[in-house]
Amino acid sequence: MNQAINTPVRRAQKETLSADMPLGQKPDIVLPDVGPVNREQVITTLEEPLVDDYAAALKFAEEPVTVMIHPKQEANAPIVVDCWVNGRGAEVLMNGQWVVFNCLPVGKPVVTKRKYVEALLRSKIDTINTIHEDATVERPDNRVSRITSSNAVMSIIGDNNPKGAEWIRRLMAQPG
Repeated sequence: MNQAINTPVRRAQKETLSADMPLGQKPDIVLPDVGPVNREQVITTLEEPLVDDYAAALKFAEEPVTVMIHPKQEANAPIVVDCWVNGRGAEVLMNGQWVVFNCLPVGKPVVTKRKYVEALLRSKIDTINTIHEDATVERPDNRVSRITSSNAVMSIIGDNNPKGAEWIRRLMAQPG
């Protein structure tokens, strides 16, 4: 009993997998029978900013975050992912110092700045599908469907900021 008091159970911090979060999707484009395509802009209002002050937002972007980028399921998948923000390559914390790597390794935990994680999470791919009815129908339904997927799936292993979970949720919910 005394041993249990002296060595309390430590629970590991739950990691966040970006693939588990809902990814913002763009609406379908309906093609009319005649005339130009209706190109109405869909304007979505964002939630209140997570960090109000500009200087605090810049400081928030510079915070260290531990991530692991998951490998892609394709033949000859890359072992690194290029990552740049404002012309500066990705920085990695090594031996207490920030080292510019220009890319982040795949399949290994790495400590980098939040701004590089954000750049990778915002990197998305749109797959375009056209959906159309048979031409024998008087008014066939023709539409363009866009499916957005992440370019880099990663686990957030360590984020010491209490706003970190809300930050990634908001980031992933935004349409590409």
